[in-house]
Amino acid sequence: MGTNYYAVKKKPSLHNGALHIGKSSCGWKFCFQGYEDELNIKSIEDWKKYLKSDDIVILNEYDEEVSYNDFFKLVEEKQKENNPDDFKYSINVNNYRFTFRDFG
Repeated sequence: MGTNYYAVKKKPSLHNGALHIGKSSCGWKFCFQGYEDELNIKSIEDWKKYLKSDDIVILNEYDEEVSYNDFFKLVEEKQKENNPDDFKYSINVNNYRFTFRDFG
């Protein structure tokens, strides 16, 4: 079981054009959703720049707001996980997990 995270334009709501950031699952490194389209988000640095925008709010799938700092604290805690399958179903981008396909 895991928790999904989304970037939404202010006024926060998952139904306000949510962009999937990624998923935190027990025992795994955080898995980021990458975007090769006009967003061009292909690394953690790209996500940090995108999420730092004043008009973006981070929400979890329970519609709870998560601060930028708390979100990246969670990501860094998840980096300590050492599951041998961490990169079996995802791409290793500077030791962060990424996928460029739908999580669906």
